[in-house]
Amino acid sequence: MRFGRTVGGVLLLCVIGCGEEGQGRFGPALQPRPEKQTCLPDPSQPMPARLSDTGCFTKLDPLTPGPDLIPYEVSSALWTDGAFKPRYMVVPSAERIKIAEDGSWGFPDGSVLIKVFGFEFDAGDPESRRPVETRFMVRNDGQWDYFTYEWNDEGSDGALLDSRKTVAYTIAGSAGTEVIEYLFPQPDDCTTCHFESIHEVLGPKTSQLNRSHDYGGVVANQLVAMAEIDLLDLGADGMIEPSAQPQMVNPRAGEGNLEQRARAYLDANCAHCHRPGVYADTALHGLDLRYEVPLHESGLCEPMRYFPAWAGMPRVAPGNPAGSGVVQRFILEDAQRMPSIGTSVVDPFGAALLRDWIAGLPSCP
Repeated sequence: MRFGRTVGGVLLLCVIGCGEEGQGRFGPALQPRPEKQTCLPDPSQPMPARLSDTGCFTKLDPLTPGPDLIPYEVSSALWTDGAFKPRYMVVPSAERIKIAEDGSWGFPDGSVLIKVFGFEFDAGDPESRRPVETRFMVRNDGQWDYFTYEWNDEGSDGALLDSRKTVAYTIAGSAGTEVIEYLFPQPDDCTTCHFESIHEVLGPKTSQLNRSHDYGGVVANQLVAMAEIDLLDLGADGMIEPSAQPQMVNPRAGEGNLEQRARAYLDANCAHCHRPGVYADTALHGLDLRYEVPLHESGLCEPMRYFPAWAGMPRVAPGNPAGSGVVQRFILEDAQRMPSIGTSVVDPFGAALLRDWIAGLPSCP
């Protein structure tokens, strides 16, 4: 599947169908970017106190994205205590995202990344869904700033927070109730994972976005769709071939083999810290959990470091999940659990996935 963009009024290539002029091939869910940006940012203005004043949503109940917002999905999502998380990006109409050789994405000034967090308060009942938080990353003057809004109980608006807070949410399920101690971060909490020295944007990268998305009834590859609205800097030829790009599997959809699913899960939940150049003087040193790194180069086959209780325990012991440090840190019920921020309950899917992978692993190179 290939798609070209328009250069100098000439369409380079279009082999998968084009919509009516002015409508966009994907209908109202993905329109050409408006010339005037209404969803922030005006660097001269402070972040609005109310979510409804950001200009990013035309309506909050139900949540309706404004014309600037481009929806996207990632293949392997970070676990946040079971929250559902709609994601959007905004890029000024005259600008494009630059894609580095390693697949990371560089966003221009004026860009906004938005993630909405919410819960299904009666498990299995979609009508019980409501948002609790909306986070913003706003890029100006070559740097990202972080903001978060807490939604009111009615789901009608959100208030800008200036400090960290924790709220207990009760989720009703078939097995009883579960209390989630949900953390609303302050800006310096965000930089625990979003490192300026490495890369601050985590989810939007080629391997994570090289997948299909439902644009309101039209399903298409996200890279192709983004190329159509001239969102990506594709170089001189203006082409993108999804099959030639890195692609991460979706662990929860059962894509790929067991090792690919486990490595995709570790990438999304752990690799923002466990990678070269981050916290090099701590236990993170020597552990590289990025999806594309081969197992024998990842450090997973080495012993635990700087954790006295399990000194010498293999991070991954083939055939022995109970003897593997990665599993043990993941299922802890205290402050030593990994990931160290952003969750209050263990992900049962993730724990089972890591156990199954290690149980079936014949050797660790």
